[in-house]
Amino acid sequence: MPSVSVPNKGEKGWDTLCSQRRKFWKQAKNNTLTAHFKADEFYCHDGSPPPTLARPAMVRLCRDFLEPLRSKFGEALVLSGYRHEDYNNRIGGARYSQHIYEHNFESVAADMRFAKGTPAQWAAEAKRLRTKHGGDGGVGLYPRQGFIHVDNRGYKADWSG
Repeated sequence: MPSVSVPNKGEKGWDTLCSQRRKFWKQAKNNTLTAHFKADEFYCHDGSPPPTLARPAMVRLCRDFLEPLRSKFGEALVLSGYRHEDYNNRIGGARYSQHIYEHNFESVAADMRFAKGTPAQWAAEAKRLRTKHGGDGGVGLYPRQGFIHVDNRGYKADWSG
């Protein structure tokens, strides 16, 4: 868990926190994560911006996984990046989801779809990239839904949904 106190959506301080985050992410040098990925692609579906402290982990995720996947499989779409705890609970996400960036600012997740290939091919390549970068990270395969989950947690995890 983070060592800072973060209000939940709807609690006192949430709107101020989101305003501060938006101001940070509006700066081009902060919003640009890598050549093809921007932080605003990772905003929660309700418009809430990700924690600013998660930026280094977001850059690593893009650099180590998403850019190489994009290079191999073409245009990439971030289906789901950051989720605050309230949103994650509302959609039935895992209690300790890597999408809740406040749980661990050093580990972030993205659900992805690419222009070419299949989810099985994307997941196989993500696992190859994971090995190349030390063997840690999560790769979830969702063939029926047509996407993969990739994260940079500090241990190896694989699943299919």
